[in-house]
Amino acid sequence: MDKTLAGCTFIRNGIEFDYCFIETIKSIQKCCDHVFIVDAGSDDGTVCELKKMQDNKTTIIYLSKLDWDNQHGKEKLSYFSNIAIQAAQDAGYEYQLYIQCDEIIHENSYSEVRRAIEQNNEAYMCSRINLWKSCYMKLDVPLNKMPCSISVIRLTKTKYRCVGDAESLDAPANLGFINNIIIYHVGFVRKREVMKSKIINMQQGVFAMEHYDSKLDQCEIFNPDLWFNPKTDLKPIDEPLPKLIQQWAKERIYE
Repeated sequence: MDKTLAGCTFIRNGIEFDYCFIETIKSIQKCCDHVFIVDAGSDDGTVCELKKMQDNKTTIIYLSKLDWDNQHGKEKLSYFSNIAIQAAQDAGYEYQLYIQCDEIIHENSYSEVRRAIEQNNEAYMCSRINLWKSCYMKLDVPLNKMPCSISVIRLTKTKYRCVGDAESLDAPANLGFINNIIIYHVGFVRKREVMKSKIINMQQGVFAMEHYDSKLDQCEIFNPDLWFNPKTDLKPIDEPLPKLIQQWAKERIYE
């Protein structure tokens, strides 16, 4: 009997901060049997877009801004992510695929996700490609210089939960599919006009840092070259972008 698979994610103010949440949700709708989405009190029109995507295979849990404000520190990202995963477990799904709303899973990985869960391991490590400066360039720097991980635990049995800033789930991960399940992270190539405010909101509004990254004061519009040298730290992506993100990418070209 085929294993059942739920897609899980959460979003807050995806329009204001230029998340690719519509594309994210469409990708997990295509890959999974059912999708569970938490909206953490959006007040920018995101809810209207989510309602357009709701169907008999998509459950959206609408929370209030008070719910969002009552959580503090980077763990709040796990808190809202885990509400979606808990809903998937309560609904009886065996596995969940957790994708953040500034990420998209490549369509070539859909069948690999299905093949992985049939092996019945507790969890699987996935590869994540961090795009930078352009939707067609990826970071190529040592791991200790990466702004976020390139290997993440995102495909697990539903009994496991996100930890910390929800980069991964706390589960014993199998490495057998790490090169077959590919997640593209587009959070660093969103519209540059909103990137500065997004970073400040995340660092101070979510992570509760006393000061945001001082490099941001050197630019009014986000300048990716302040963090990484485009000549030495980047290289072209190895394959075409996931189909669902290609139009989104075309609308975010600066050079």
